[in-house]
Amino acid sequence: MTTELLEAPISAVAAYSPFYAQLAELEENNSKLVFNYADKKGNKEARSHINTLRLTKGALERVRKDEKAESIKIGKAIDAEAKEIEARIEAMIVVHQAEIDRIEQYETDRIAELETRLFDIGSTVIDGNSADIAAEIERVQAIVIDESWQEFATSAAMKKDSTLAGLRDQLALETKREAEAAELAKLRAESEARALKDREEAIRREAEQAAIARAAAQAAEEKAAADRAIQEERDKALREQETAARRELELKLAAENAERRRVEAEQNAERDRLNAIERAEADKQRAVKAEQDRVAAAAKAEADAQAKREANKAHLAKINRAAVAALVAGGITEDDAKLVITMIAKNQIPSVTINY
Repeated sequence: MTTELLEAPISAVAAYSPFYAQLAELEENNSKLVFNYADKKGNKEARSHINTLRLTKGALERVRKDEKAESIKIGKAIDAEAKEIEARIEAMIVVHQAEIDRIEQYETDRIAELETRLFDIGSTVIDGNSADIAAEIERVQAIVIDESWQEFATSAAMKKDSTLAGLRDQLALETKREAEAAELAKLRAESEARALKDREEAIRREAEQAAIARAAAQAAEEKAAADRAIQEERDKALREQETAARRELELKLAAENAERRRVEAEQNAERDRLNAIERAEADKQRAVKAEQDRVAAAAKAEADAQAKREANKAHLAKINRAAVAALVAGGITEDDAKLVITMIAKNQIPSVTINY
């Protein structure tokens, strides 16, 4: 590099004259240089150019120190001119360093965005039913691994495959569990229905037998009373044989009345028996209705309790997912984060709880 291309300005410090000549040449060259900062070669060339400028700054600093040591009087002038030269050199550095920093930041942001997308593929914390797991499988399947993943395409494909495999295993287990629960509920309902039917039949039989027994007892009592009345009338007729002619008609009428009362008693007994059967049937219907109401109330209570358990489970899962995400964001791996949250939820870590 020559130092005579441009005339060096007059300087209070003779030792700075070569730098002025060199500075003019550097500035002229710097204004013509164009680097492709995004290209590896261009980036390297820009860094090399900056290094050259920094070396010039180093040489200037050494001269400044030498000149200052020789003459304290002109120290301020030396420093002022050195700062001016340094500022001009720094201005040239900033032009290129700013682009290099921008490229580095762009690359950092690009990698971070791809890593976030990669994390999102497997960021599933599911504690729901088979429909929730199937929906999560659809979400992961919908993720397209294309050229936008750049150098992360292979990792993304592997992450997608492993996540889907885990979700499918989880779906199979949950589907089996739900099928077993449904079968158990069906068997329980059938058993309860049979028990209810047996209870209803027993109530009906007991009521009918009781009604028949009451009607038979009442009919027997009334018949016995009628028989006693007839017997009494006959006894009376025997005692009054001397007045048979006069009393014959009365006895006949009395017998007819007694027979009528007997028939009426039997009819009343039959009517009471039928009424008793009707009352027994009504009692049975009320008993059946009461049992049905009890079963319905129990079923509703169980459904309400199940809905509450499901809602609580979904709430716990949501809090746990948020906690896992926070731990991962803090630098813990996803698997370790899940393990930590599981241990806390099971009270396996002393003095540490999750605020649900």
